[in-house]
Amino acid sequence: MLIDTMGVTIHDALERNCRTHPSKSFILAYDRAFTYEEAYRLSNGFARFLTASGVGKNDKACLILPRVPELVLAFLGMAKAGVIPIPVNYTVSPGEIKHFISLVAPSVIVIHEKLLPVLDSEILLLRSIRIVVVGEDSHGHIPWEEASSPAVEKGGSDIGFNKIAYLNYTTGSSGTPKGAIATHANIYWNTRASVEAMEMTGDDVHLCMFASFAHPHELFARPLYTGGTIVLLEEINPKTIVKTINDKSVTCMMGLAPMFDMIASHCSHKEMESLRVAESGGMYTRPDIIGNFKKYFGVPVLSVWGSTETTGIALANTPRAYRDDGSTGRVCPFYELRIIDDEGNDVGDGEVGELVFRGEGVISGYYNSTDFHVADGWYYSGDLGWKDEEGYLYFVERKSGLMKVAGLKVYPLQIEISLMAHHGIKEAAVIGVEDRLRGMVPKAYIVPREGFDLTEEDVRAFCKGKMADYMIPKAVEIRSELPKIGSGKINKKALGGR
Repeated sequence: MLIDTMGVTIHDALERNCRTHPSKSFILAYDRAFTYEEAYRLSNGFARFLTASGVGKNDKACLILPRVPELVLAFLGMAKAGVIPIPVNYTVSPGEIKHFISLVAPSVIVIHEKLLPVLDSEILLLRSIRIVVVGEDSHGHIPWEEASSPAVEKGGSDIGFNKIAYLNYTTGSSGTPKGAIATHANIYWNTRASVEAMEMTGDDVHLCMFASFAHPHELFARPLYTGGTIVLLEEINPKTIVKTINDKSVTCMMGLAPMFDMIASHCSHKEMESLRVAESGGMYTRPDIIGNFKKYFGVPVLSVWGSTETTGIALANTPRAYRDDGSTGRVCPFYELRIIDDEGNDVGDGEVGELVFRGEGVISGYYNSTDFHVADGWYYSGDLGWKDEEGYLYFVERKSGLMKVAGLKVYPLQIEISLMAHHGIKEAAVIGVEDRLRGMVPKAYIVPREGFDLTEEDVRAFCKGKMADYMIPKAVEIRSELPKIGSGKINKKALGGR
């Protein structure tokens, strides 16, 4: 249950925990630990530093940090001061990072010392931007220890519940990244939805393996609002993950489907007795991944669906009600869902349509942009799916990814699922390419598993009999790897997709 059924801001939730159980562990990371009281003092200290440095309310701040405690502490300090955090994807090129920062125009940047090379030298020399460095060597910039000198200030922040908590930039997997306006209210209601769906309490210990710049609040919001504990881990290695779960008695974890696949493949002989909730989001989770994980560890992988615009998960399989056939689950509390056709009419069970959402967790729009598809309070997600008679949802494809082959609808995900049934295929991505006769035809990009020497003819022969002829990829390209965006999804745009 949440610590307060009435909405409170992020920092006020921290202040509440500091008063009620100050000595309880809030953040665990390797050999470091921070109690709620320590986190409160350090985040207050950083808020005081920001104010004293002339960084005002609604000024913007860039976070260029991996999954380390300072990411959470800086975020909470900014929430206290009313400064707007903007997580930066540091995995893209330095040129892209420079362009992004120039557009954002931050007053302060908090960056880990090992990531300093991603910043352009011009940015590092700008005196108008205060640069705070986390690590042993600040390289002449402001050390984190100096900027976060502990401070005790009674009471919570004076930031309103409906004020901006941070700008959460979309991944850009289907277009130009846009800054979603995530308010404290959005985060509260999305967190409350997931907490109630997964029956989380203050006794839970959370491990979240999503990128720190994907949905950063999901690293800490659930334990923060329930009074629980978060475990931060940078290394995505199956053995390290399993060891951390056992050492820290992790009960709830969230990650991407390939991570659960790797754990089942490399650590099937291990046990994880404390684990009770394993969430998989961000991409399609194959039934074999769900089944193998449950077979080895006694816990099913719970596939969920969410987006930047819904502030996190809005559809979920839950410990009491889940499907292991690839469904993304049912609608979470505090969200409403419709599935509509191109004319805006509701479709029947089993029919494919666009998913549209409404609820307090849905954002109001993008920062400095009118490009937000909402009508009568309903957010148009651009995702296609269908539901069965029991309300379980099945994702089909991005609306922009749908192709018409000689007038027939083809969903790339359907082809990808069939391709992944080949025991020699590690990864598969399908896009539509122009064709003079049929308008559009499928093209597949394949990454073979180690030890398999696949050819285009092998892949096309495998497809025959498993799908209609018009769905069989006209071209197959074998690659050693596929491009990814920061969240871990395959970057179809880089492959030429829409």
